[in-house]
Amino acid sequence: MGFYKSIAEVYNKIFPLNPGQVAFTNRTFIQTGDISLLDIGCGTGSLSLALSATFKTVVGIDLDETMLEKAKIAEEDSTHLEFIRLDMLEIDTRFDPGTFDGIVCFGNTLVHLSSLEQISLFFGKCYQLLTPKGKLLIQIINYDRILDQKINWLPTLETDDIQFIRNYHYHSGKHRIDFETMLTIKATNQVIRNRVPLIPVRKSEIEAALMDAGFSNLNFFGNFKGEALRSDSIPMVIEAS
Repeated sequence: MGFYKSIAEVYNKIFPLNPGQVAFTNRTFIQTGDISLLDIGCGTGSLSLALSATFKTVVGIDLDETMLEKAKIAEEDSTHLEFIRLDMLEIDTRFDPGTFDGIVCFGNTLVHLSSLEQISLFFGKCYQLLTPKGKLLIQIINYDRILDQKINWLPTLETDDIQFIRNYHYHSGKHRIDFETMLTIKATNQVIRNRVPLIPVRKSEIEAALMDAGFSNLNFFGNFKGEALRSDSIPMVIEAS
């Protein structure tokens, strides 16, 4: 069973809607009334649904069918929202150039690609899909912090319903991280373990790949409040025009 399929039933308890993501996206696109937005790695669709309240159209894509089944329940309540099962590397096969004013890719989705070459390819496809004044917004873990400080864990997420333990194991020879998780569902004491390979991409690599794809005016933040990225920032938030 895939990682996201295995946690789909409690995904919203682990990762509830982040109001900071909504506010950051709305601030980026001040005139939200006529904006068309693509949400890549939309999961259960909570962010897409929230943004559809102010954006002209929002399309959410994800590969996991179980997650999308939950997202499509939200789709029924909005005329501005659509969910599609689609690989992030195939967005150019479904959408025409210049289709979107904005693309968001939050939740560490980017590093599930398997190489820097794939990340560069993805950025190029995003560039083609955006209008001339369009913007790409990305959020990943700050892997400069992870690698430089040799950090092998992320803070445990815990609520009344779940405990989600997250560990990192870096393989320097392969430049890969094994993301190992242990999810405990408290009501049933069910324990779900997973291991997912990630590519720990650095800020300098992201910057070079975005510029190679044609983006300019790059801004890097340490959170969704728009504060400066620092060496101890846990997330890395990127805005590329």
